[in-house]
Amino acid sequence: MKEKIKVKLQSIFLAALFLMVFGAVWYGILFHNVQMESHGYSVEDYANNNPIWYLGGAIISLFIAWGIGLLLRLGLKNGLRGGILASTRAIIAFGIPLVSYPLVFSPYHDFKLYAVGLFQIIIAWTVAGAIIGRMSYKE
Repeated sequence: MKEKIKVKLQSIFLAALFLMVFGAVWYGILFHNVQMESHGYSVEDYANNNPIWYLGGAIISLFIAWGIGLLLRLGLKNGLRGGILASTRAIIAFGIPLVSYPLVFSPYHDFKLYAVGLFQIIIAWTVAGAIIGRMSYKE
């Protein structure tokens, strides 16, 4: 009988939490100036932002973590290696195409913003996959 890879629900929540915190540090501290310049945002725009939008960010992070967990279950390996492999598949299949749309279709074709978004996805999704994979097991 073929072994099934099981993903712990806690790993999905932990990975989603990591994605949110990492995104906040990445865009809120490290590269906030790139984001503001590219979109023409001001400090006041962020100050007046409704906090309910962060709930949307949490939901999106849960979907990303769930998708990586699903790709892990569909794969053949569990553990750290399996998690990183699943996140690599997610990055190639979904992350890179999604972050590429604004580069291609925006009239500004802002490569700096593209690079910031691309590396955020590569780093964050890889670590999220590692978290999920490390907590997975075969049944």
